[in-house]
Amino acid sequence: MAARHRTRRSNLGGTCLILALCAAGGARAQSVGFDPADYGRAQLPLRQTTGDAAAYVDRNKGAFEPIAELDPKDGLAALARPIGRVDIVLRNTRSGQQVGASCTGTLLPGDYVLTNHHCLPQSGDLTPVKASILMDYLTLDGQGSRRFEIDPKPVEFDQRLDFALARAAGNPTATYGSARLSGDAVPGNRSMLVIHHPLGRPKVMSRFRCFAVKEQGEGPDLRHRCDTLGGSSGSLMFDASVAGVALHKEGGLDPKDPSSFNNATRLSAILARSRILAEIAAAQGRPTAATAAAAPPRPTPAPPAPAAADGPLDPGRMNAILRGR
Repeated sequence: MAARHRTRRSNLGGTCLILALCAAGGARAQSVGFDPADYGRAQLPLRQTTGDAAAYVDRNKGAFEPIAELDPKDGLAALARPIGRVDIVLRNTRSGQQVGASCTGTLLPGDYVLTNHHCLPQSGDLTPVKASILMDYLTLDGQGSRRFEIDPKPVEFDQRLDFALARAAGNPTATYGSARLSGDAVPGNRSMLVIHHPLGRPKVMSRFRCFAVKEQGEGPDLRHRCDTLGGSSGSLMFDASVAGVALHKEGGLDPKDPSSFNNATRLSAILARSRILAEIAAAQGRPTAATAAAAPPRPTPAPPAPAAADGPLDPGRMNAILRGR
């Protein structure tokens, strides 16, 4: 994982919007915070100033295409249908403080929801208290959206690969369908598409200059140049086969540095670790070497990384986190 940054206290009074959520308390993880009192609402109000974050989003809104503007019969609209906003309330086991976080998640066969582990952490000081996925959140007023509860304890997860698979109640796949998974290799320069809820806002897609970078490192990470923000954590990355091939997890893009990149985890690595996801991919007709091999009965989570001395709930560096840095 990329280098982590510690946070510092904001000088704003009142209850702060907490944004520093990830498996190791780092600032690059792309969840977005909200006041836990707003849990269950479609529109998450910004109760305090976010400095220049709102202007940043406004300047870059051209990179995010609203799903609401698509014809419902459009193939991209259908592709986006199983993707929703995952809202979580977490408790700090040391302080007892509760915070809210918002990520992106995808419905899979069996009413499973795939998102990042740092959104539903199972190690460290943050413990999920309740979670849900908001489907069809296409406009700010939330008209037409529908919420489904998620078991805050995932059935499978891995901190190192940063994925979590949890069950949703209410049979949401009967209404919204499910996404396809692929363990196919993703070479450099591959064109991609991300559908997500940046900053917890209505669903959008990123496809302008969205591609896997040419130079890829060793291991399970996929470097990409697709625009994301806080709240984009846990979004599937699709290739031309319209199957998910990677799971976005953290930012890192710098507009002044063309060699910078965001990070995702390759689905091939996750399928090799997850028995349930490997079975889903095989049933969808996309078997891979990982699915053909004997998958382990259950993944064993990696040992938790040491928490930062000032704790993962420090709300400083808010704007940097919103930018995904």
